[in-house]
Amino acid sequence: SSAGAVQSMFAVFAFDDSKFPSGDEVRYGRVPYSQNSPMPIRVFQDAGNTRTNGNVEGIKDSDTTGQLPGVTTRRDSHGVAVNPNDKFIYMGDRIANVMEVFNVNNYERSTFDLVSLSGQDGRTGAAGDCFTRSVLDDAMLPLNDPAPDLMEITPDGKYIMIALRGPAPVSVAHSSQGSCPGVGIVEVLDCGKTGRLVGVLRATNHVPDTVTIDGTTFPGGVPYSGKERSDVHGVFVIPKYS
Repeated sequence: SSAGAVQSMFAVFAFDDSKFPSGDEVRYGRVPYSQNSPMPIRVFQDAGNTRTNGNVEGIKDSDTTGQLPGVTTRRDSHGVAVNPNDKFIYMGDRIANVMEVFNVNNYERSTFDLVSLSGQDGRTGAAGDCFTRSVLDDAMLPLNDPAPDLMEITPDGKYIMIALRGPAPVSVAHSSQGSCPGVGIVEVLDCGKTGRLVGVLRATNHVPDTVTIDGTTFPGGVPYSGKERSDVHGVFVIPKYS
């Protein structure tokens, strides 16, 4: 579907859960439930957000820059993880290929990318592992395009495991086309404030299908003509106890 292909959205809101009435209080009418109570706290809102999905404060009605790395200006927040130290929250961006990190105490934001070796150099520095793990059977497909999706952090808080989408995504095709399908391994640095992609566990699926791919299949992306159908959408970390 092309729904959302010209939308851009990355916003984070916080709620004081101590101010929510209990379910029984609302259910039995002891406390009236009212809209926007408690009021959300706007932690972050990207300046380029479009006026879509109920957002009335966007600066424009649409963003037609697609989803190709180096071209697009769109944002697509998706996936969240909480550090076990209860100090930081991580949110991925499927289009911008970055992780936004928020301090839960003061809402300070920091950013690291998933394309460079350092996590700080973007596409101007040495490339990270997604580049070497990228699909190569279609010259039109941009390399080093992780397209991070759902994620989970390890119990010790040292790594974030992230599902990385593939070149023929089966859902949200307007914002999830990626080049290195598999599981991304992010090393958490600076006590949780930042990180870097240190590895990609590549997944492969060459099972034939009958999907017809053309210029409209992946809006804003490329009409991928290769054979890779792997499209990892979720990841779970299973603790190992001795």
